[in-house]
Amino acid sequence: MKLIHKFTLWYLLTTFFVLMIGGFISYHTTKAEIDREQARYLKKNIDFTIKKLSKGIFPDSLLQHKMEIKKMDFNAPVIKFKVSDTLIWHHYLKRMEPQVKVTTSRIINGEHYYIATYGAMVDTDDITEAVIKSISGIFIIMLFVTVCVSFLISKKILSPFNRTLRAMQSFRLQQKSALQLPATHTVEFEKLNNFLKHMTGKAKQDYQTLKEFTENASHELQTPLAIIMGKLELLMESNIDDQQARLITSAHTAVEKLGKMGQSLTLLTKLDNHEFESAGLINFSKLVKESLFAFQELIEMQSLQLEQSITEDVQVNIHPVLSHILLNNLLGNAIRHNVKNGLIQVQLTAEAFEIANTGEPLEVLPSEMFKRFRKGNQSSESIGLGLAIVKQICEQSNIRIDYNYKDGLHNFRLNFGYP
Repeated sequence: MKLIHKFTLWYLLTTFFVLMIGGFISYHTTKAEIDREQARYLKKNIDFTIKKLSKGIFPDSLLQHKMEIKKMDFNAPVIKFKVSDTLIWHHYLKRMEPQVKVTTSRIINGEHYYIATYGAMVDTDDITEAVIKSISGIFIIMLFVTVCVSFLISKKILSPFNRTLRAMQSFRLQQKSALQLPATHTVEFEKLNNFLKHMTGKAKQDYQTLKEFTENASHELQTPLAIIMGKLELLMESNIDDQQARLITSAHTAVEKLGKMGQSLTLLTKLDNHEFESAGLINFSKLVKESLFAFQELIEMQSLQLEQSITEDVQVNIHPVLSHILLNNLLGNAIRHNVKNGLIQVQLTAEAFEIANTGEPLEVLPSEMFKRFRKGNQSSESIGLGLAIVKQICEQSNIRIDYNYKDGLHNFRLNFGYP
């Protein structure tokens, strides 16, 4: 949920509860005021009646609708003005209706008179309905105004923040130009922009330093490794005994492994830094066929049986260089971790690419096999980076990779339709 929508929602919820409390107060205030005015009006009628009686007017001539006058015992205590609620039969509605009744007694011209009058009480349902209508109207107006104001705030006040967000989303460490952020007159946004410029500048500098170090280290290592490899190959061609040959072969294998490890770590670093981003649609069917042809001799040397089912003209959105590395690592993994006279199955459809190979069960959890330097068989000669590279390429190319082991087959499935 957007920030402006959260502000709007909280404001409307707060307004709703305030209006509910205001409606409760308005109801009781309105009812009390109406009752006071009604009682004041009835008292005024009684005062008028008392004046007429004082002038000697006969009580029967003062009787009117909702007015009651009768004589009391002269010695009875005088009743002060008293306001009360009562129920009076309504002839038209044919039912009892609540009424406000005002009663008093006065000694006038030697007679003690009881005087009472009453008037219709405003129904509480009518007050409740009026308050609800008023509160609902106010809330609807405030809802409309709040939504309009929120839209304007989002467009005007938060516009620099949104432009800053878009600039950060498009920022890449590889770009040469510095981060360009929009100018703003809001102090908080200006502080945010300054902080982002400082942090991105430092990140670019650190990235460039790390990149140069990685490239230089990888390049400088290749020369001594090549020299060592050459010397070891010369030694292998000289007159040496079996023990020396085994030692030299072991050293040769270790140096070769070290060279591959350096290249793989350099590639992983480039993948981590998203240096391969110019992806595009490529003919994956053609690429799979080319990779299988390249590995054909190695497959035959291992006496492996190859079963393939390749759909023609399958288009996949992936960087060309990464696609070659991806297939080479998967095919190399299927050959390296296979068994004598084993099986390799390759299937390609528009939805997925699957490669399965016979082999021994994993010695680690399937969830850990894509981690760096984790190997399914700890005694193998693998450096443990091939599947980590495959996983990294899949994540960068929006391809989901799944693994399962069933019926003696290690199966890797690459799902192309992964969002």
